[in-house]
Amino acid sequence: MFFNCFQQKDAPFSWKKTILTLLISAIVAMGLVFLVTTQHPLRVGFELLTHPTILLWNFLPAFLAVVLVYCITGRLLFSSLLLQVVWILFAVSDKIKVSMRQEPLLPTDLTLVKEALTIVKTFPVYMLALIAVGFIAAIAILVFSFIRSEKQRPPVPARLIGIVCVILAAFGLNTLIYADKYLYDGYPVVENPYFQVNQYNTRGLVYSFFHQINIMRLQAPEGYDKALYDELTKEPITADGQSAPNIIMIMGEAYSDLSENEHISFEGYTDPMANFKELCAKENAVSGHIAVANFGGGTSNTEYDVLTGLPTRFLDTALPSYNFIHHEIDALPYRLSQIGYETTSIHPGYAWFYNRQNVYPDLGFETCYFLEDSFDLATQGIGGYVNEEATMDKILSVMDEHISSSDAPLFSFTVTIQNHGPYEKKYGTLAQNFSTDVELTETETDLLTQYFYGMTDADEELGRLVEYAENSEEPIILVYFGDHLPGFSNGMEFFDLLDYPKDANGTPEEQTAVYETPFVIWANDSAAQQCGFAENVDAAALPENNLISSFYLGALTTELAGMEGLSPLYDMLNDMRKEYPVLSDMYHVDAQGNYVQELPEDVQEQLDNLIGWQYYILFDQVLPAAENSQ
Repeated sequence: MFFNCFQQKDAPFSWKKTILTLLISAIVAMGLVFLVTTQHPLRVGFELLTHPTILLWNFLPAFLAVVLVYCITGRLLFSSLLLQVVWILFAVSDKIKVSMRQEPLLPTDLTLVKEALTIVKTFPVYMLALIAVGFIAAIAILVFSFIRSEKQRPPVPARLIGIVCVILAAFGLNTLIYADKYLYDGYPVVENPYFQVNQYNTRGLVYSFFHQINIMRLQAPEGYDKALYDELTKEPITADGQSAPNIIMIMGEAYSDLSENEHISFEGYTDPMANFKELCAKENAVSGHIAVANFGGGTSNTEYDVLTGLPTRFLDTALPSYNFIHHEIDALPYRLSQIGYETTSIHPGYAWFYNRQNVYPDLGFETCYFLEDSFDLATQGIGGYVNEEATMDKILSVMDEHISSSDAPLFSFTVTIQNHGPYEKKYGTLAQNFSTDVELTETETDLLTQYFYGMTDADEELGRLVEYAENSEEPIILVYFGDHLPGFSNGMEFFDLLDYPKDANGTPEEQTAVYETPFVIWANDSAAQQCGFAENVDAAALPENNLISSFYLGALTTELAGMEGLSPLYDMLNDMRKEYPVLSDMYHVDAQGNYVQELPEDVQEQLDNLIGWQYYILFDQVLPAAENSQ
């Protein structure tokens, strides 16, 4: 039928042929999307046979899209081929994202095109060449089809009517079908239903994507009462900032303990976590894992959790949490500045990435250092990003300058970037830096070698910072943690090959472990003595496995630093943590290490209060400083 479009350019217009071609085009597009993205095809196929309306909800957007393009252009072949190109790109993008981040394609990814292009530039040359060839080929095909499409087209009034009908149909379907949460949630899911990749896999990429568009809008939680939070936030700050320690907080890019594996050995090599483990073993150190919101990406969500005490997982949206910060908010930097701290942020990446140039000041950072003004990628870059050494140089120079010019304590927050993926030949040709009793391909061996190389650089600089703090008379508390596990191009294969207890479809423990990264909080002698660190650790009553949700980490730091009364929110978080150190939308973990899905009534009430508090801080609270500036 497509060949007829070439051969019968002057044939009379046929509605029958046109509609049939558009239907076939939409069916083919839907089939290609399922073919590219579907995992466990036999099991998914069974669910589709027993719930055929899922196919309909995936077909209709493809059909309406091709009809709309045809009504606009009047070119049948071009419209059909354009649909195939767009939906294949759509499906491949989803496939790549699932592989690297264990997260499906989301509507919010369309808002991160600039960030994505920046990451793509770091891909190996051969991958960039393949992308370029594919892009050029697609453009050539579309241009050719546009030129060769039929001259006979439906009259303009019919096309205008068609456009209006498509828009009305799309609006009606979205309201009745794609916005219906109960309908979507009522369909089955193959394997773990809480894992979003499985929802997309069973219910279809197209249906799931358009459903996600409808749940991006945040609504006030049920029973939300602004007046309640107005009263709570009026409580005066009672924490003492006069004798408070300096706090250096660092979030390491893709920092993990994947090197800790029974099948991996560093005998004869350099342990990429040698300094981190030595730090964890020191007196006045607390270490463990935080359960973050994302796998393989979503750095800003971990930042948000730690710096605000608010849980990304309970925002009920696919948007990055930083997208909702558009004014000064009641966050950790803001609270610390209220008791006399000077607050500084350091990120050797572009200021526009995740809109940090605006978000950081809104969080309460008085001074911000970014790639554009404080680093030189040409001389300080490695693997496509600013190296760990230059980042640590900046951390230490800021600390030195502060000590020489101010008597106030400093809160310094840094996000490193060197070990950002992708890891294919990231640091060039490297000699293997580990041994293993598992048979790995050359590519798999190199991926781990590249990753461990970056980890070793980070560990070396951590050792330099610890040495600095040990030799300083200034009271310093150091907080170091990872933002998420690394996303490798071979997806979760390493986790299976090397028997990591991490599986998005496994036991509750294995599901939670997919999102766990290490953390350590350590006080040098001056800080430990000044704030009673050891006593504070005992009072914090951390769980035996020291696993906590990421949104507890900032509040825990203030508790260990002796800052009770800094914020009613943090005091509440520290109380909640002692009963349920992990709260998430998948599983909760109580103080005894039990994984549960249902919370006791009083704890559920506390969680509801926290969710309401999050909405209040993001949308309703007006800080005193903001009031005075208006």
